[in-house]
Amino acid sequence: MKWEILYNPGNVLCNYLNLKDDHKFILRVFVNLTYYGHFIAAIALYLVRNTNLI
Repeated sequence: MKWEILYNPGNVLCNYLNLKDDHKFILRVFVNLTYYGHFIAAIALYLVRNTNLI
Protein backbone atom coordinates (compact mmCIF):
# COMPACT_ATOMS: atom_id res chain seq x y z
CA MET A 1 0.00 0.00 0.00
CA LYS A 2 1.24 3.46 -0.83
CA TRP A 3 1.18 5.64 2.27
CA GLU A 4 0.80 8.71 0.07
CA ILE A 5 -2.85 7.82 -0.54
CA LEU A 6 -3.63 8.79 3.07
CA TYR A 7 -2.36 12.36 2.82
CA ASN A 8 -2.38 13.11 -0.94
CA PRO A 9 -4.95 10.94 -2.72
CA GLY A 10 -5.23 13.30 -5.69
CA ASN A 11 -1.60 12.83 -6.63
CA VAL A 12 -1.88 9.03 -6.40
CA LEU A 13 -4.96 9.04 -8.66
CA CYS A 14 -3.28 11.31 -11.21
CA ASN A 15 -0.19 9.13 -11.29
CA TYR A 16 -2.37 6.05 -11.77
CA LEU A 17 -4.20 7.71 -14.69
CA ASN A 18 -0.94 9.10 -16.16
CA LEU A 19 -2.25 12.67 -16.28
CA LYS A 20 0.11 15.56 -16.98
CA ASP A 21 0.26 19.37 -16.61
CA ASP A 22 -3.01 21.29 -16.14
CA HIS A 23 -5.24 18.21 -16.15
CA LYS A 24 -3.21 16.74 -13.29
CA PHE A 25 -3.38 19.97 -11.30
CA ILE A 26 -7.15 20.38 -11.66
CA LEU A 27 -8.03 16.77 -10.83
CA ARG A 28 -5.59 16.71 -7.91
CA VAL A 29 -7.14 19.87 -6.43
CA PHE A 30 -10.71 18.57 -6.68
CA VAL A 31 -9.87 15.13 -5.28
CA ASN A 32 -7.92 16.56 -2.36
CA LEU A 33 -10.62 19.15 -1.56
CA THR A 34 -13.26 16.44 -1.56
CA TYR A 35 -11.14 14.12 0.60
CA TYR A 36 -10.19 16.72 3.19
CA GLY A 37 -13.67 18.28 3.11
CA HIS A 38 -15.25 15.00 4.12
CA PHE A 39 -12.60 14.47 6.77
CA ILE A 40 -13.19 17.90 8.32
CA ALA A 41 -16.97 17.51 8.10
CA ALA A 42 -16.73 14.20 9.97
CA ILE A 43 -14.69 15.85 12.73
CA ALA A 44 -17.16 18.76 12.94
CA LEU A 45 -20.12 16.37 13.10
CA TYR A 46 -18.45 14.39 15.87
CA LEU A 47 -17.72 17.53 17.86
CA VAL A 48 -21.23 18.92 17.47
CA ARG A 49 -22.91 15.69 18.49
CA ASN A 50 -20.64 14.80 21.41
CA THR A 51 -19.82 18.17 22.97
CA ASN A 52 -21.66 21.33 23.91
CA LEU A 53 -19.89 23.58 21.40
CA ILE A 54 -23.13 24.74 19.76
